[in-house]
Formats: sequence, C-alpha cells, structure tokens
Amino acid sequence: MDSPSRDILIVDDDRQVREVLHQIFLSAGYACRLAEDGRAGVAAFTEKPTELVVTDLKMPVMSGIELLQQIRALDGDAAVIVLTGAADVKTAIDSLKLGAYDFIMKPVNVEELLIAAERALERRQLLIERRAYQAMLERRVEEATQHLTAAYQELEATYGTTLEALGSALDTRDIGTESHSRRVHGYALATAKEYGVPQELVRDLAHGVLLHDIGKIGIPDAILLKPGPLTPEEWKVMRTHPEIGKRLIERIPFLRGAVPIVFSHHEKWDGTGYPRGLSGEDIPLGARIFAVVDAFDAMTFSRPYSKAITFDAARAEIKRCAGTHFDPNVVEAFLRVPGQLLDEIRRRSIAP
Repeated sequence: MDSPSRDILIVDDDRQVREVLHQIFLSAGYACRLAEDGRAGVAAFTEKPTELVVTDLKMPVMSGIELLQQIRALDGDAAVIVLTGAADVKTAIDSLKLGAYDFIMKPVNVEELLIAAERALERRQLLIERRAYQAMLERRVEEATQHLTAAYQELEATYGTTLEALGSALDTRDIGTESHSRRVHGYALATAKEYGVPQELVRDLAHGVLLHDIGKIGIPDAILLKPGPLTPEEWKVMRTHPEIGKRLIERIPFLRGAVPIVFSHHEKWDGTGYPRGLSGEDIPLGARIFAVVDAFDAMTFSRPYSKAITFDAARAEIKRCAGTHFDPNVVEAFLRVPGQLLDEIRRRSIAP
C-alpha cells in the first residue's frame, strides 16, 4: 500500500523555478500547490493549510520573510523551508529565528532539498506528537489529582462520621449527655466563625470538640455513672480524663491538632481550672471556645442533676462569667451567634 501523499505549498515568483520545484516534489509523492508571490501564498495557505511550505526569499509584493511570519501566525506547526541566493544568506539565517526549519542555497540540489523537506516534516510531526503527549500527561495528572482529592474528601468525611459516632457513643455512656458532643460541635463552629478562626484550624477544633471527653473511657463506671455527688477521691480520678484523652489521641497523626482541646477543655480563664491551672491566653484558643459552648449546652439541656434554663438566661450567665471562667473575646463572639442558629443546631442534634 502506498503511503499517503503529503501536502506542500511552493511559493516562487519565477514561473520556471516553480515548475521545476513542482516536478521535484511531485515525483517524490507530494501533493503540490503553487503560488506566484508571498501574498498569493498566504491566501492559498489560509484557504487550505499545508504541512510544508517551500518559499523563495526575494519576491515582489511580499517577501519570503513576511510570508514566513504570516504562515507561522496562522499555524505554529507549519514546516517552512526557504530558498536563497548567496547574497541573501544573512536574511536566510534570520528566517531561522522566525521559525523556518532550514534554508537551501540556490541553485537547488534536489537530494538536499528532499532530505530537508523530509526532516522538516518529521520534526513537525514530532512536535505535534510531543505536544499531544504532554497534553495527555497533563490530563492524566489532573484526573489522578481529582481522584486523589475525591478519595481524600471521602476519607475526611469518613473520619468525621467516625468521630461524630465516637462522640455520640461517649455521650451515651455519660448519664444525661445524649447528643451533647453533636450540639457543642455545632455551637463551637458557629462561634469560631464569628471569632474569625482561620479555616485551616477549624478542622482541629471540630475534632477536639467531638473527642473532648474521650479520656472518660479510662474512668471506672462506678465513678462515671455514679448518680450522686462524687467524693474528693473520686473527683481526683475523674480529673485525670483530660490526660488520658491526650495520651489516647496524640499518637494518631491526623488527630494531633485536637490534643490542645482534649487536654485543656476544663481550664478556666482565671486559672482555677484543671489539669494544669492555665490562665488567659495560655489556654489554647480551641479550649477557650469549647469552655463557652460547653457551659451553654450544660445550662440549656436538662440533666438528672440540673434543670435546663432558657437560651437568653444562659447567654446572660455566660456574659456575667466573661473574664473569670471564660475568655471575654470568645464570649463576645459567641453572643454574636444568632439565637435562631443556636436553636437550629439544637433541633438538628435531637432529630431522628
């Protein structure tokens, strides 16, 4: 089977030269079109682009250099060979800078011309294939990135669901705190938004809130589930749960950002909290946010040992304790959260 013919546009103002070139390329299997000057060459190329253009440099109406520039503007992949006399060698060299593949000195050596044409077309094809290959690689990288992003997001969602389930499980183990972690999680994120917590820290806050009481896994049921007041010795044991929680999650890389909240969620602004008696801004921000929303939830949800008060009464009490139990700036942020949003968070937490 014969190989398909290749298209060539021959541009030369000398009719005799055009015909000679025509016969050379025709006999080599090219499909030829002819143009008598640069302007006609541009018109012919615009009407039907060709893989290869062979043009004289010195022509009336439009020079070969101008033709080269316009053809390259129309098709950056076009292979162009220029023909030049000895007097125009410098111009021919300049044409290479403008994108010509090669130049051939007149009088033309047929074998040299055909070899140059063949190499120009091979180079053109390689450039096209390399660009297509590069585009394919970029598409594959983009697709792989999208797949990885989707997988990461799915993994994040799974982590979130697992942590929420774990938080809920911890709540059901502690008398009267069903859905506590879910509510406090919602309140904390709303407060963080009002406070202006950077987005990259919100995930750690969310994890810490959901896992704040994970250390209670290590507290004996006789103490954790005791219906009446704890003795001083029992309180001493109970107060170890932040340290237990810290030890549990600090070994898990993606949960390390939650450690400050788990370890410090019982600290108070005035330094009277535990386990380290931190005060002021020495308390991690996430723990300061948690302290406010945890107190709000405790006051607004009935438990066996306490009766719920209204949202407004709870907000007033939190405002009163700003500067003692709570960070005043966090309190201000919490008080900016719309009551309607707090009510919606509570409603969603108890929905079936």
